Amino acid sequence: MTPSDRADSARKQQLLELAYAHVLDHGLADMSLRPLAEAIGSSPRVLLFLFGSKDALVQALLARARQDETGMLEAVHRARPEHGLARTGELVWSWLSDPGHRKVLTLWVEGYSRSLSGGAGPWAGFAERTIADWLEVFAAAQPPAHRDTPEGLAERTLLLSVLRGALLDLLASRDEQRTTAAVTAHLRTLESPADEAPTKRGGAGNRSTGRADRAARTVAAPPAAVYAALLDRASLEAWLPPDGMSGRIERWDPRPGGGFRMVLTYLGASVDPAGSPGKTSDATDVVDVRYTGLVPSERVVQQAVFESDDPSYAGTMTMTWDLAAADGGTAVTVTATDVPPGIDQADHEAGIASSLAHLASYLETAG
Repeated sequence: MTPSDRADSARKQQLLELAYAHVLDHGLADMSLRPLAEAIGSSPRVLLFLFGSKDALVQALLARARQDETGMLEAVHRARPEHGLARTGELVWSWLSDPGHRKVLTLWVEGYSRSLSGGAGPWAGFAERTIADWLEVFAAAQPPAHRDTPEGLAERTLLLSVLRGALLDLLASRDEQRTTAAVTAHLRTLESPADEAPTKRGGAGNRSTGRADRAARTVAAPPAAVYAALLDRASLEAWLPPDGMSGRIERWDPRPGGGFRMVLTYLGASVDPAGSPGKTSDATDVVDVRYTGLVPSERVVQQAVFESDDPSYAGTMTMTWDLAAADGGTAVTVTATDVPPGIDQADHEAGIASSLAHLASYLETAG
């Protein structure tokens, strides 16, 4: 590749990203080269030179939108899909229902619907490729002996249909609570008996899907400061560990798709394994956390996986931190869904409340 070719390629990628940001706000339906070029600081001649035609530019934009979608699906696939179709569906819905993803999903729906008209235009094949992408991820979450049966195909096709329908409803109505309840009702039908195994304490296990552990507190700091404390390594180590624990972050990548690994150590934990509280070892909980949704000053969505040999702690838990301006500061609400059944709900909510109390003290002292 010559220096000139490399420059053209870099400029093409730069303009593609600018055009993609533009169509996320304005859609593709009435896209015209001249207004688009003006909006992104280029010209129709340059766009035609780099992309070849308007149709080729539209194809590149659709490919860019699909890149976001497949990135999400690949992340779901990496998040231990062997734990079942219900939990995989929960992860996918968590991403689809995140308000930070509404623009790209609206664009995805536009591309999907236009591709249904057939023909050889830039939309051709978009819907079929999308269906194949989703079904592949859902198949990986099914037991090998089941996935290749007609029943296995029907099961994952129904899940895809439920999620797609709920997404269309959510985009039209903005009613996240109602659509999430509908998705959750279907995911319950996919749960295996293993999801109801006894907890480590010996009692009946909680169904992870449908359960929501919550705690809330008003913090005397503005939403921007609370949001910053959720995305700062030293801050998290200081306030996130609940009472009776200390925390150390070993890996740190604070961006969507990134995350951190935290080692939580129980202070003064018993050396008797039968009485030790740790999930990973006698005195520690090790958790891998991934950021799946970041809306500055409004919301942080995390997916957490505990390292444990105990199946009652298996699975991917979603933690949603909602921030809202309130009298005296910020109302912080934490909701945990898909909680592993080995975690007692009362203990978990007490732990979240303890972390929120530490957050409040940390920010109020800093302020």
